[in-house]
Amino acid sequence: MLEEKEEINEKPKWIWSVVLLTIVILFILFVSNNANKYQRYKETFKGETIGFTTRIEHANKTSSLKYYFYSDKKVLSEVSTRGYEGDEYELINKFYKVKYDLNNPEKGHYIILEEELSPDSLTLVKAGFTKTKYYIYDAGVTCKYIEKSKWK
Repeated sequence: MLEEKEEINEKPKWIWSVVLLTIVILFILFVSNNANKYQRYKETFKGETIGFTTRIEHANKTSSLKYYFYSDKKVLSEVSTRGYEGDEYELINKFYKVKYDLNNPEKGHYIILEEELSPDSLTLVKAGFTKTKYYIYDAGVTCKYIEKSKWK
């Protein structure tokens, strides 16, 4: 009679461990499937243009690189610099390739930081950028305004 009680008590322990193991395996498969789904979505991006990095913003322990590109209109975005090896401030004020979803460029896009571009002015104009003139005042030596320009 005691042996029967011990067998009855051991069955639920065994069943609960199998149920727990099944739940863990299903969770791992679910997370893996979601990661693969986004990777497959990124591979469908057919749009390709030039993006310009502007600044790094810090929030708590994370930092993100702000950039923009043009696809019918100006699209502002950001990407985390976590995992980037090197000085992240070297990425600022440079041009990089951006791939985006033709149907929804605001939500589906990413910047390729491994490929820094050195585009000529015609390529930048075709990508939607404009050259803006601005003036700085040289108060120390010449007391004149100095004309400068930058791409926006």
